Amino acid sequence: MKKVLTFFACFISLTTCFAQEINRRDLEDSVIGWIKVYNFKGAKQPMTVDGKVYSVAQMSICDSLANWIQASYIPKGGLGDVIKRVTGKLGLYNKNDSSLPQSYGAYAKTYFFLKYNSNGKLTPATNHSVNWGVMANGVPGWEVRDISTPTQYYFTMPSFEHSSDQDATRKQQDLSNVENLKPYTTFWVRDIEVGGGSEYVLMSKDNKFPFIKLMKGEYLQLLEAAISRHYEIEKKKIYEQNKSDQRNLDYFMKYLDEKIERFKTGLKQNREKYKNRMDEVALTTAQPTLYELENGRDVFSSGYLTDKESTSGRVPVYKIDPAMSALCKKDNPQWILMSWWWSPNDPVEKHMHESILNNFNFKYVYDFFFDPQKVKGQAYKPVRSPLYTEAIVKKEGSESRLKNNANENVYYFEDFSNTPAGKKPIGWRCPVAFDGGSAVTAALEGMNGNWVVMNGDYSINPTQLKQPLPNDFTISYDLVAAQNFTWGAKGLNFQLSKQLPNWQVESYWSLRLRPGFDGREGETNVESNFPSAPGYSNRGQWFKAPGFSNNKKNNHILVSIKKNGEMLQVFIDKNKIAEFEKAIPAGQLFNAFSFSSGSSGDTNKYYISNIKITKD
Repeated sequence: MKKVLTFFACFISLTTCFAQEINRRDLEDSVIGWIKVYNFKGAKQPMTVDGKVYSVAQMSICDSLANWIQASYIPKGGLGDVIKRVTGKLGLYNKNDSSLPQSYGAYAKTYFFLKYNSNGKLTPATNHSVNWGVMANGVPGWEVRDISTPTQYYFTMPSFEHSSDQDATRKQQDLSNVENLKPYTTFWVRDIEVGGGSEYVLMSKDNKFPFIKLMKGEYLQLLEAAISRHYEIEKKKIYEQNKSDQRNLDYFMKYLDEKIERFKTGLKQNREKYKNRMDEVALTTAQPTLYELENGRDVFSSGYLTDKESTSGRVPVYKIDPAMSALCKKDNPQWILMSWWWSPNDPVEKHMHESILNNFNFKYVYDFFFDPQKVKGQAYKPVRSPLYTEAIVKKEGSESRLKNNANENVYYFEDFSNTPAGKKPIGWRCPVAFDGGSAVTAALEGMNGNWVVMNGDYSINPTQLKQPLPNDFTISYDLVAAQNFTWGAKGLNFQLSKQLPNWQVESYWSLRLRPGFDGREGETNVESNFPSAPGYSNRGQWFKAPGFSNNKKNNHILVSIKKNGEMLQVFIDKNKIAEFEKAIPAGQLFNAFSFSSGSSGDTNKYYISNIKITKD
């Protein structure tokens, strides 16, 4: 019986282990790949969805697009799958999609929350994924629901002007200067519900744009029809919900009649204002509604009809070119629309984005559909192999590196001498920041050796550190602040910590430094947190940082942290600036350290080198 119970306990333990979600940080540098590489061979039969018949040729295009995606991209930091897709099935809330053109293609889904299944294989833990779609006759943007109908679809494509930081977003997301995309139409559409947005690349014969902008006159006519439609829908609801209560029925009908009258009044006022400008492009909010007709508002300008006109933040309303839409039923697509969402500070999304731009053969795809003689008999090949990795030639370490590594009293040493300038330091984790950058090595004029530059919301931590650190030790590192470093900008933080397997920090001790100005001394802040050891400092303490300012070309100091039992001392150069008799709980062993900085700007740079841990 005991053996059975023991086996059962082990089984439960293993099951729990396999079911547990894996921390994303543990996988972000791992090339995980696809659940399956399908190598689709072409469709054998057509497909019918809600009256739309997708021919064998169209379904075979889905196969080709799926194969080309898998040939161009190998997921990193996530588990990929590719799914063939046609225009979505109609339901209660998307009836207007019936007016969309016949669309078909494939999507890559890269799942980034993963777990091990009972067979020890990686599998998605949730349905969260990074998506890349390549669709024939796809339609981007956001439906304008009040004017769309099951026979005609209207939409907007809000772009950079609707982002919270227009210039920064444009700098990160604009594809118009990507060389291999210049022959095609590129644009970015903001997600008006959650922020961020999607990249789009559109290919069509002779770059003919398949979408038409509405003019003011047509848009106002659509609003008029929408008012009548809205009235009938709301009236039906009121009668269904209040058929046994005449008082409620009268009350809600009176409210509806008054609202419709306000809509009609607003429509009349807008028509009067723009009666001589009906052939101008209609510019609206990103997701316009009938309620913008109320209270004297201008549907084409930011504000009221009596205000000075402003088109700030306004966008065109589009419909699909009827001629091209009708041709979408034919075997060949009228246009190809590629879309993906990415953020420069997410390693999974950034890798997919870079794979699309560098590997995907846009020219082949264009020629295949719109100039087929150029690729007749040629199989698809990516421009660059998805297995490509930039070759980083590891430099021979400096004499100081070799000497310190051979010293048995030196527990750890790093001067970055084995990493070429401009590259991420070898043997260190350097997460990508929001701006898409990360810490890299650099030569520093006037200083010897290689340095790591911290110039943004950057952090670095060693991946090849022996664990745990000794009980007693001295840690030192060289720190340089750039000349004219902005007074009050964020400091450079050094942190010793005890990390759990899921990367969470159980306890820590940290030292933050920032330079003074015009030769004045800088500032030091010491913080610690040992939740399981009452009586030890869990709050910040400030000290002066003599000799650390911003007036020199290289504002250089040597920082040393000496731990002996529970006591800890901090030195700048040879000056002791702080001593704590009871700083670290007895028995507290650290297993990680890191540097981080939130500074940014051309002059707000920190440089780190010669990190050394000696056993005391």
